[in-house]
Amino acid sequence: MNVAAILSGGTGTRAKAGMPKQFVNLGGKMVIERTIEAFNAHPQIDEIIVVSHPDYTGMLKEIQLAYEKWHLTVEGGSERYLSSWAAIRACENFKGNLLIHDAARPNVSSELISRVIMALADFPAAVPVLPLTDTLLEADGDCVKCVPLRQKFRNAQTPQGFHLDVIRHAFQLAMNDVNCCFTDDCSVVLHYLPAIKVKMVNGDFSNQKLTYHSDI
Repeated sequence: MNVAAILSGGTGTRAKAGMPKQFVNLGGKMVIERTIEAFNAHPQIDEIIVVSHPDYTGMLKEIQLAYEKWHLTVEGGSERYLSSWAAIRACENFKGNLLIHDAARPNVSSELISRVIMALADFPAAVPVLPLTDTLLEADGDCVKCVPLRQKFRNAQTPQGFHLDVIRHAFQLAMNDVNCCFTDDCSVVLHYLPAIKVKMVNGDFSNQKLTYHSDI
C-alpha cells in the first residue's frame, strides 16, 4: 500500500496572501486542490491523508468528497515535524509506504511520484533532489565563513517516501528527544537511524514550493 500524506498545517505568513497559501486560488482552483489531484490521479497511490491546521478543517470538508482516495483529515501541530508525526500516527493500521508531501507544491508530477515509489522497492527511504544552481555560502554572523563545494550538495523536495515501519521508528525516537526540531522528514531518519540509506531521485524544477507572494 502507498499512502500519501499532504501537509497543510501551516499558516503561510511569508506568502502575505491574506490566508494560508494552500488555499490561494491558482488558475481557478485552490493550491491544495491541485496538489491532492496529483496524488488522487496516480494509479499507485491507494490512500490520501490530509494534515490540516485546526482552523481550516471545515474548509477542507467542503472539497473532500471530490477525491475518492482521500478518506482522512487530521489536525497538524505547531511545527512541521509535528504535522508529519500526526500523519504517521494516522497510518497505524496501514502497512507499506508513506509519501509525505507539502500542500504548497501543487505542480508535483505523476512521474516524480512514480520515481519515489520505484525507489522504495529497493531502499527504505527516498527523497527527490535538484542540483544547486547558486553558490552556497557558510555564514559567520553577517560575514562569509567559507564557500563549500556546490557539487557535494542538493536541494531537497517532496514527496519524500519511506517504508512505514522506518519512518514510524525514527519519529518515535524523535518524539522522545526534547531537542527535536526538524524541517524535513528524511533528516529525522538520517539523525535517529543513521544506518538507513536514503535514496536520492531526480526532482523536478517545476515542483516548486510556494513560499513567498512572488512564487504564487
